[in-house]
Amino acid sequence: MGTAIREGIMEERLASEKVYDGKLFQVYRDRVRLESGHEATREIVRHPGSVGIVPRDAQGNVVLVRQFRYVTGRELWEIPAGTCDHQGEEVEAAARRELREEAGLSAERWLRLGRAFLTPGYGDEAMTFFLAEGLSEAEGHADLDESFKVNPFRLHDLRVLRATGELEDAKTLLALAWAGVDLFAEP
Repeated sequence: MGTAIREGIMEERLASEKVYDGKLFQVYRDRVRLESGHEATREIVRHPGSVGIVPRDAQGNVVLVRQFRYVTGRELWEIPAGTCDHQGEEVEAAARRELREEAGLSAERWLRLGRAFLTPGYGDEAMTFFLAEGLSEAEGHADLDESFKVNPFRLHDLRVLRATGELEDAKTLLALAWAGVDLFAEP
């Protein structure tokens, strides 16, 4: 079986069972042996990975999308983002596709900001973040189960959204910080 090494702590996988096979992810129940010799269960969401894009226009505005998130029961302002769910698609191509689909934009310049695990306590989804500049309108179509409101925000407005609790999507907060957007000055 497999062994995972995390900061000097090893866990040996003894068994793995797929308990759910969905459209975007699978769920596994693994039995592992801890370094102490004890056994434990790990419930893991396996995900193909995702991309998140910070679109910044020529005036320095950041374009966010607002969409209803069933789990939260409300709409959230977020960066355009999505799953790398097209077989063989590179992350850069997925980012370009998601920017078109969600915001109706394309970009001339792309900068990879970094990669982060979104929920490492139970999932392996790693999101790769990009800054997209040199924006122009592009033909794009959201998936049938998605609907977006697209809005460019000045820095002051982003700070107001954060200060009032309207900007609370973790991937968006991380991406904006990595793109150098200071959300914590007074609005």
